[in-house]
Amino acid sequence: MEEGSGMFMISLTGTVFVVLAVLLSTYLIKNRNSSVIGWLANLNLLALLVLLVQLFEMFGQKYYALILAVALVIVGLAVLLGLILSFVFLFINALIVWRKEGYSFSGSLTLLAGIGVVVVDVLIFFNPINTPAPIQAFIMTFLTLFIFYVLLTVWNTLSSMLLYQFYFPRTNKNYIIVLGAGLVDGHKVGRLLGGRINKGIEFYNKQIHKSNQHSKMVFSGGQGGDELVPESVAMRDYALEHGVRRADTLIEDQSVNTLQNMKFSKAVIKADFESDKAKIVFVTSNYHTLRAGILARKVGMNIFGIGSKTPFYYLPNAVIREYLALVVMHKKFHALMIGLMFLSAVISGIGVWMGVL
Repeated sequence: MEEGSGMFMISLTGTVFVVLAVLLSTYLIKNRNSSVIGWLANLNLLALLVLLVQLFEMFGQKYYALILAVALVIVGLAVLLGLILSFVFLFINALIVWRKEGYSFSGSLTLLAGIGVVVVDVLIFFNPINTPAPIQAFIMTFLTLFIFYVLLTVWNTLSSMLLYQFYFPRTNKNYIIVLGAGLVDGHKVGRLLGGRINKGIEFYNKQIHKSNQHSKMVFSGGQGGDELVPESVAMRDYALEHGVRRADTLIEDQSVNTLQNMKFSKAVIKADFESDKAKIVFVTSNYHTLRAGILARKVGMNIFGIGSKTPFYYLPNAVIREYLALVVMHKKFHALMIGLMFLSAVISGIGVWMGVL
């Protein structure tokens, strides 16, 4: 009976693993423009770990099951310690960004995150809030749930970003959209934007070499208040200096954000190609590909993107900014979850007040 029950649980877990693997593969092939891929990947990994433990126990390999369990505990403790002390890295990174990029709000996100970690550490380990027990229960319940939720969503967002990078487009594209990133001194292509253009040119040349097919590069970016020329014009001039034929360039010079990049580039391509059937790839910084893809889908373009490398020191700020942008993009869902956390905390406080807990 016990063996039959064990086989049933293994079959059930194996089925869940296969279903999740198929779903993840389908999303990666057909619709990677979604933060769901991170959730699917992590659930798939969890199902695999459970399946391995069940198999070890089923075949009498409890020693291996124990090793796996101990390894997971060690990794979990290491991650927990890393989270507790992460403010050290965040503070150091903020200083590096300030030194290399100058002071700005966007360059201070790691500093703000570091301060947030310190506050959370103090609240959890020193409990400085001197309030009646019901209020204390409410605060600690809400804080615990909120921290867990933030960590979970951050982890899944990171997983989605990383998985998105495993996209290797076929060399059959009609258009390459290169997204703008601001100009230096009002007219020059900087390091970040130059990386995007270089990545686009790399694919442009690769396609010519492999398929003998010239794609058109669409440079997307309007003119900011402090810029002397539209970003797209400076981007096109940069590409021309690096070997791209003028006949293979188009500019979109009205957009001021990523959503408009996609919307207006779509219109430029439709007017040039005279059809909605063009094969397109977009290029942006690696940390930005996921959100850009989601926004492309929002304007009706089922296209995927490739990312240029980003200096490591800049990545923490960039990833935090992308995470916050994705939270705002799905604000109704997150507001609902925070509301449920608040309700749970209220119930916890009432329970303490009534002497139930």
